[in-house]
Amino acid sequence: MEKMIELTRAWGNFVNTIRKSRLTENSEEVLEMVLKIFVVEFDLALAWVGKKEPDGSVSVYSVYPSQHPYPGEIKVRWDDSELGNGPTGKAIRFSKFHVVEDIEMEEWKAWKPFGEKYGFRCSAAFPLIVSNEVFGTINLYSRKKGFFTLDTCEILQSFTDLVAAMLEKTFLIEKATRRLKWMETLRSIDIAILSSMEMKVISDVLIYNLFSNMSIEGISVLFFDDNVLELYPFSTYGLPEEVKNVRIKLGKFIPGRAARERNVYVITKEEMDEPVRKIVMGTMGLNFYAVFPLISKGKLLGLLELFKREPFNHNKEWLNYFETLAGQFSIGIESARAFSEVENKSAELFLAYDQTIEAISSALDLRDKETEGHSRRVTELTVRIAEKMGIKGEKLKYVRWGALLHDIGKLGVPDSILQKPGALTEEEWEIMKKHPVLGYQMLSRIDFILPALEIPLYHHEKWDGSGYPRGLREKEIPLPARIFAVVDVYDALTNDRPYRKAYSKEEALEHIINQSGKHFDPEVVRVFVERII
Repeated sequence: MEKMIELTRAWGNFVNTIRKSRLTENSEEVLEMVLKIFVVEFDLALAWVGKKEPDGSVSVYSVYPSQHPYPGEIKVRWDDSELGNGPTGKAIRFSKFHVVEDIEMEEWKAWKPFGEKYGFRCSAAFPLIVSNEVFGTINLYSRKKGFFTLDTCEILQSFTDLVAAMLEKTFLIEKATRRLKWMETLRSIDIAILSSMEMKVISDVLIYNLFSNMSIEGISVLFFDDNVLELYPFSTYGLPEEVKNVRIKLGKFIPGRAARERNVYVITKEEMDEPVRKIVMGTMGLNFYAVFPLISKGKLLGLLELFKREPFNHNKEWLNYFETLAGQFSIGIESARAFSEVENKSAELFLAYDQTIEAISSALDLRDKETEGHSRRVTELTVRIAEKMGIKGEKLKYVRWGALLHDIGKLGVPDSILQKPGALTEEEWEIMKKHPVLGYQMLSRIDFILPALEIPLYHHEKWDGSGYPRGLREKEIPLPARIFAVVDVYDALTNDRPYRKAYSKEEALEHIINQSGKHFDPEVVRVFVERII
């Protein structure tokens, strides 16, 4: 006995060392080492930790030897039932160690066939009391009948209390780490919502964090179609194509009921009633399922489904966290949908503007018979040259509108001048030269089109400063107007007029090149010639 006490004291010191080490940050590592000490130093056949579950069952938390099949073959409970009246159940219920001195005893009959198979002669269970509550038990088995004497058990209980103290510290570290990961996930979703209004991006961020931080093996996001009262898959991870093809009626099966009732469900594979999910869970070994309704401003948006091989630790803290996560995700979905609706409205408005501007441009061409089709041609070519010169995005839209409306000021020029078949007098020419300013005055009252007015106002300015209406020179002239000036002249030269035949392509290019540095920006001429040739 003295030797055993010495051993126990030594092992206690060793465990104390473990408590202070970094290994205590992982409860599984701690228990694996502790159970090994029990088995090796006490010459036991098996040691395993059983965890007390809320439903009255006892789950296997850790085993040594790790591959020993016995804990997986038996069922143990801690409630006052037949399976709860063995040493494990009683140790949990009464918070004190319990011994079966011989497996022939009545209270061990439920497990006797399994114990005989592995040569067990007696067993004992020692409660692990963590934070003043029974966490579970350390269950020990010996092939020596009568091994667990009172003295031995008191020593083993002291050792178990040491282990419980280590676990308490470890669980606190694990809890802090878990909460940190949860906060990281919520933060990632916050950042995704703030930085992107695309539902796919927000969904992908959620799925990545659930998979990497929460050890969730299968994830599915379903959206609710309130037109047909169905849930349809939007995004999945870790699940086969079959799941992606299933639409679920509101109120049908567990997912549909979760949506209709707006309740969280946490169930086992056996309880799943949706046929495809049940088959997939069985095939992939996904034994547990949780579903959270996605709700924003009282409106059902869809569901978040989680699939796991191991049980969910669905205590109040876990449920609160995932309900918060689902709520945050719902806000992201609602924001993305609202943004998408705004974008659609903006696109519709832009299309209406564009069609209106095209209609005005066509009306101008019809009024000026000499230039029919001119606006369409110069607009297409101007946009292509502008892209080549680095104008992109919204600016390109304004280039297009400006090109379409470049001659709108001619609405203020009398038909007698605009449609005169011969040369204009000096007085008539002065009136004609006012059309850029007239066009600007017409359009400058329309806020959305202001950025497009560079072309209507400045397309008759010249690189050397001899143009009109303001006599701007070189880069004082906005780039869109410099581009359009080249395109406008080229189109005019290559199309018939009543007073002359059209130039050939070569003749027109020669004129453009000759006017480089005089009428036209040399760089624009270079890009234009490369494009035309």
